[in-house]
Amino acid sequence: MALINELNATTEVYWLNTKPEDILNAASALLWKLMGNAIARDNWDVKPHETVDGGSMVKVPIEYQNSNSGSYGADTVINQSKVNIIDAARFRWAGAYGSNTINLDDKVKNAGSAAIIDLTKQYMESIIKSVRVNMASQVIAAAADAKSINGLGDLFNTDTSVEYGSVAEATLATWKANVITTAESICFETMQKIFRAPAMGDARNMKPNFCCTTDVLRDAYERSLHPQQRYADAKAVEAGWDNITHKGAPIVADAGYATGVLDALNLNFLELRSHADYNFITPKWVSKEVLGQPDTMTANTRWVGNLYCKSRRMHVRHTNLTELV
Repeated sequence: MALINELNATTEVYWLNTKPEDILNAASALLWKLMGNAIARDNWDVKPHETVDGGSMVKVPIEYQNSNSGSYGADTVINQSKVNIIDAARFRWAGAYGSNTINLDDKVKNAGSAAIIDLTKQYMESIIKSVRVNMASQVIAAAADAKSINGLGDLFNTDTSVEYGSVAEATLATWKANVITTAESICFETMQKIFRAPAMGDARNMKPNFCCTTDVLRDAYERSLHPQQRYADAKAVEAGWDNITHKGAPIVADAGYATGVLDALNLNFLELRSHADYNFITPKWVSKEVLGQPDTMTANTRWVGNLYCKSRRMHVRHTNLTELV
C-alpha cells in the first residue's frame, strides 16, 4: 500500500453537507398530477378512494352506442329493436418495485461516528424514490412487457388493430386514439386546434385540462402569447412546477417527453389507480439468514395497479410540433 502524504494523514476532510444530492433523476410533472395533485412533493401515495380491491382484470364500462331514435308523428311506427349500448374496456394489472441490499461491509464500516452519511437511511429513501422514477417513465411510454403500466404510448397507439384496454379501434370506432401528426408551430391557434380534437362538445369538462410536453415547447407557447395573456396554474406553481395555461389547463414540461410531442389530457377520464394492498408497501429490512447470509439485509417496496382510461378520444397527442420562428 502506498504512503499518503502528511496532510492527508493528519487532516479530516470537510463535509459540505451530509445529504447526498440526486444528480440522476428528473422530476415528473405528469406522475405528480396523476398521483393526486399532491402539493407536498413527498406525498406521493395514490389516495385511498382511488384504490382497487382486486379482480382478474379491472373493467371500465363504456357507452358506445345510442338507443333507437327518430322523428315522430301520427303515422310513425316506433322502432322496437334491441340495441346494445354498453361494453367495457378491460385493463390488466401492472406493477413496479424498488429495492436495495446492505451487506456485512456496510454494517461494519458505515457505523458509529464514522458514518457521516447513514447508508441504511439513504438506501431506504432511494428505494422509495426509485419505484416512483420507474413509474414516471412507465406512464409516458407504451408498456414494455405484460407487467408494465399501459402508459400514454399505448393510449395513443394509432394501429387500429392493436387492442388498448382489450378493445381495438378496428372493432369499436369510437375507441379512437386522437393523434395529430401535421407539422405545426406551437402557438395559441395550434392549441385551439388540439383542444377541438376530442369533438365532444364545448363543455369545460369535455376539454383537455392538463398538458405535458418538453420545456422547449412550453416556453415557445409562452413566447407566442402577449404578456397580458400569460397565466399560470397556482396549484402547480405552489408544488414547484413552472407552467403556462391554455384556457385554464396548465402546460407543464416533463423530462420524459420526446422532442416535438405534446399530450393534452383530460384527467376526468384518466386515472392512476393502485391495488388496495399494494399501494407502495412500506419497505422493511429483512435478513437473508435463511439463505446463509445473516449479515445481508434487503428491503423493497411494491406498487400494483394501472393507468385506466374511461374515454380514449378525450385525450390528444400532437407529435410534430416546433417552436414558432
